[in-house]
Amino acid sequence: MSAMKHKTTQALFDYWNVMRAGRPAPLRSEIEPGAIRRLLPHVFILERHDKQSYRFRLAGTGLCSVYGMEFRGHNFLSMWQDDCRESLDKALVEVTANGNVAIVEYTASTNDHREAAFEMILMPLAQENGAITRVLGAAVPMNESVWIGDRLLARQWIDRLKIADPERMPKRAFTQPSAEAARRIVRERPPVISAAIASLAHRRPPLRGERSYLRLIKTATFSDEQQ
Repeated sequence: MSAMKHKTTQALFDYWNVMRAGRPAPLRSEIEPGAIRRLLPHVFILERHDKQSYRFRLAGTGLCSVYGMEFRGHNFLSMWQDDCRESLDKALVEVTANGNVAIVEYTASTNDHREAAFEMILMPLAQENGAITRVLGAAVPMNESVWIGDRLLARQWIDRLKIADPERMPKRAFTQPSAEAARRIVRERPPVISAAIASLAHRRPPLRGERSYLRLIKTATFSDEQQ
């Protein structure tokens, strides 16, 4: 499993990984916005309502600016059609049921055929009772094209989708505050075996998808999210 290509997705994974402290997922309440301040513009949180509905609880201002639209309350899966939606549906099951991480490389295009490559990461978040019903993610353009944000992204399609065991993914050193937070979490909430997390020994092969469309949605900040 190669490292993520963009420093933002890699940094968010590193933070998520240290905050989970050996557990399948960190608690939503343990994610401190201040610790990932530089990443927040591209960060989002999804909440699973049912098998076909993962709604945006929040989305960063940078992500909204890139797409020229808002996100909050919209079903993440409705942004995709056909094979893309099916592939992401399966990927989100891997994330929320099996504690895996999904890395998605995709392309978005405008109506005048301008294209931009993106990288997205999806990681599990747990409630206080250990149930995984939320997904921490980030989506970031791979290149800072001058037109991004000025033109509506009307289509997008998956180029590559990878499902990975977080224990086997490349990791970078944490900052000292994050390391100290992890030690505190381990003391207060030692890792436990959760019946809600399936065995990590069984893997699905990488998923693939085709072209799809985007729809208008709404956004919020971390402070707007209801616990």
